[in-house]
Order: sequence, then C-alpha cells, then structure tokens
Amino acid sequence: MKKLIPYLNHFSIFLVLLICVSCEDEFKRFPIINYSPCEDNSVIIDPNIISDFECQSNYAINEVESVRNPSETPLNSSKFVGIYTDTSGPTDFILIDIDDTIDLSKNSVFKIKVKTEISGELRVMLDGGTSNPVFISKDVEGDNGWVIYSFDFSWRQNENHKELKIFFNYGQEILGGIPNVYYIDDLIFDNYVDPCQNVQQISTVISDFECQQNFEIVNNPNNIQIISNPFPDEINNSVFVGVFIDDGTNVSDPLTFDLGTSFDLSENPQLHIKIHSSIKAPLLAKLLGGSYQQNISSNIVKTGEWVNYIFDFSNANYDHTTLEIYFNYGVNNGPSDQIFYVDEIMFLPAPCDEPLNEDCSGVVADLNIISNWNCQQNFGIENSIPIVSNPLISCENRSQSVGKYTDNGLEPWDAFILNYETPIDLNNFNKLKFKLYASSSIQVLAKIEGGSAVEKWSDYSVVNSWQEFSYDFSDSISKGNTTLVLFFNAGQNNGSSQDIYFIDELRWEEN
Repeated sequence: MKKLIPYLNHFSIFLVLLICVSCEDEFKRFPIINYSPCEDNSVIIDPNIISDFECQSNYAINEVESVRNPSETPLNSSKFVGIYTDTSGPTDFILIDIDDTIDLSKNSVFKIKVKTEISGELRVMLDGGTSNPVFISKDVEGDNGWVIYSFDFSWRQNENHKELKIFFNYGQEILGGIPNVYYIDDLIFDNYVDPCQNVQQISTVISDFECQQNFEIVNNPNNIQIISNPFPDEINNSVFVGVFIDDGTNVSDPLTFDLGTSFDLSENPQLHIKIHSSIKAPLLAKLLGGSYQQNISSNIVKTGEWVNYIFDFSNANYDHTTLEIYFNYGVNNGPSDQIFYVDEIMFLPAPCDEPLNEDCSGVVADLNIISNWNCQQNFGIENSIPIVSNPLISCENRSQSVGKYTDNGLEPWDAFILNYETPIDLNNFNKLKFKLYASSSIQVLAKIEGGSAVEKWSDYSVVNSWQEFSYDFSDSISKGNTTLVLFFNAGQNNGSSQDIYFIDELRWEEN
C-alpha cells in the first residue's frame, strides 16, 4: 500500500495540470474586460469642475495620478479618483493653472473630497493673478474615510486669480521616509449661497469683515484686506478677519472708516476692536469731522493672541463722521509692512459701574463748555466749585471727577456767579445744561443778567441720583447779558450753612 502512494501523488499533480490547461483554454474564449475613466465622447465640459478623474478632467494636475477608487462608498462611488503622494517639503503643493481669471461671481465655493490617514492642515490658496494671494485652511481628520471639504471664496468675487494651489499637511515636514498618501476626487467650484442674505445690519458695528461691513474703508486696498482667520481662539473664532498693513515709517497711516453722516454715540459710546499682533505697540483711536476732534490712546499689551481693546468715547460729541485707528502710533522707525490682524470693530454700551477714563492730551478747549471738572476747565470756576471724586458712578454720570458746590442753605438767594465780562453769545448755543447730584430734593434757578435779565426754574431734583437739568435761553439772544447765575435750593432758607451739591458737565448746547 505504501508503494502506491508516490504513484497517486504524481497522478494528482498531473490531474491538476490538466485541469489548469483546460481552464486556461476555456478562459481565452472570453474577451478581456477593460474599464476606462470615460468612454462617453459627448460629455460637455463644465469649467467649474477642475477634475473628477473620469469624464470631467478639465485641467491638468501634474502631481496627481488617476487610480481606481480604493473605497467606493455612498459619499464617493466614483470608479476612478486621484492619488497624491506628499513630498518631504513643509509647503509643497498641487498646482492647478486655470490659465485665465477664475470666475467667482456665482461659483465661489471650492470643494474637494479627500481620503487619507494623515491629520493636518489642508490649505487652499488662490494665486497667480493681479490680486494678492489669499488662502483658507481646514483641519483634516485622518480617519481614512472620504470627507468633503469646502472653502468659501465668496469674499473674493471681484479679485483676479489664475492659479489654485492645494497644500496637504501644510507646514509639516515628512520624517522617517514614510510617504503621506492622499486620495482626492471631485475638485469643483460650486454654487455660492450668500450666508449674509438674511442678516440685518447693526448700525453700531463698523465692520466684522463678514456680514457686518457697514461703513466704507477709506484706505487703499493694499493696506487692508479680508483673509481667513489665521489664529482662531476663544476670544475670536470668526471665519474671516481683516489684516492691516501698517507702514512703520509713517506716523500718519491709520485704518480709516467713513461713518457718513453724524454718528450717534449716545447709547453706544465704547469702541471695541479685536487685535492680534506680533509686537507691542501704541494705539490711538480718533473721531473726526464733528465739532471737536476726540482722541483716546491705548497700547497693545499682548502678542500672539487675540485681545479686545476698548476706547471709551462717552464724553465725545455725537456729530463725528470719521473713525481713524492708528497702529504703532507715533513710531517712524519700524518696518514698512508691519501686519496687524483686526476684527469686530464696533461701538457698544458702556458699563454703568465703570468710571470713565479720560485722556486730556491734545484736547482742544471748547468754550461752550464752562467746566466738566476734567479736560474742559475753561473759565476758572474750579476755585469756587472745586474738583472732587464722583460720589456715584452710574449710567447717568460715569465721570471720575465732578464739581462740589457748598451752599449756605440759610440764605435763600446766595448763588454761584460767572461773569463773562462780555455779552454771552447765544446765537447758536443757547441751551444751558448741567448734571446735579443732591441729597435732598431742590430746585435750581438759572439766571442770565447784565443786560435784560431772564430767569428759568428747574423741576425738583431726584434724591441721591445724577439728573440732568436743561434751560432754554433761546429767547435771550442779543439781550446783552454778560453774567450767568445759579441759585441752588433757590428761595429756601431751611438748610444748613454747609449744604453740599455736586455738579458736572456745565455747558451751553445747540437748541
């Protein structure tokens, strides 16, 4: 029996060979099955499709080869896709030359399907035209599944670009010789749906460089551009921000906004601006075009992160038409292309419990303001109404310093007197206003005399709260009055010899 086994083995091998030869002969009777990416010669080219690696491969992509889809799924059921092997360089890219200006008027959202095991930054850049290069980045999760990534270039509709550059794992070198492989497919420019079409304008937002771009930027376009936020964080995770190129050799090159007609700050006096800077630098915010220029200084105190800076214009007039923001203010020995990223420039309400910090440097005297016991002390009345700390910081009066008037409450007609020595000009500014803080309810009689005297009485004051009094002297124009007199608790003698009243922002305003 053992002698028979070798013969059986030889027979088995012969039988297998015979069967294989027979199968091979049978197989030759069938045609070889071939599959090409596109056999349809009637396909109409869609210029918005860069490549689907099948019937719409409309632009050359030299760095990418066409291969069979390694994973046909509902998200990508294509038979053929592209394969890109990343080189070792940190900024190597796929270049697609459109050879003409990329039309973003309607199809401005670039989309690409990616399948990879590599996590990193996917950066898409528009370049090669007369406009400056722009890019948008997305984070790629290397889960080896097909994912669609979208890049909205709708903000660049009017720009001139001719090249599309795609960076995989941007900024990272490939170490260890292991190639980074990316499968890509369906590179297209898709329809743009305006994300701002139903957004209502907020009049106090100057610009967020997205849906709220409510005022014209006066600067040359080369100085201020809109880009994808390069440093999103908790303070500012906006998709788009502004980038301001400051000329460090020029002390007078601000970011300038035309506010149009008079800009009302009465309800929203605080200017907010988010800044991301690589250097510490002085800042200046300036309101112009009104009765008097208003300047507020600050400083960039942190680098490498978004910081919200606040400029409090609570004491500004409400008639300014231009906003200027100076970066690196006063410096003329810096680089000519210093970059500052900016965002969310807006006016907001001022917190009522925060005192107003006023910078008096460069303030021009306004003779319609008698005194605000701070930057405008124009007639020397601080000798009779000295400067003291505000007894109550509130929304009605956030001034740190106010005037303190001591009245003899036993004398019904003792008063504060301001003699102009010349007739008071009431032609335009004929409404007398001031703020009062009193511990008892009183009336204040305002009188102008020295010519044809006129008296005006106030209502009774509220207690322990700031209240604004207003007196209309428009009926006293050209009556030759030279003196202003204020009677506190007029006509009453029921007080003490040291009755205290606090007063602030004593001024003449237009009626």
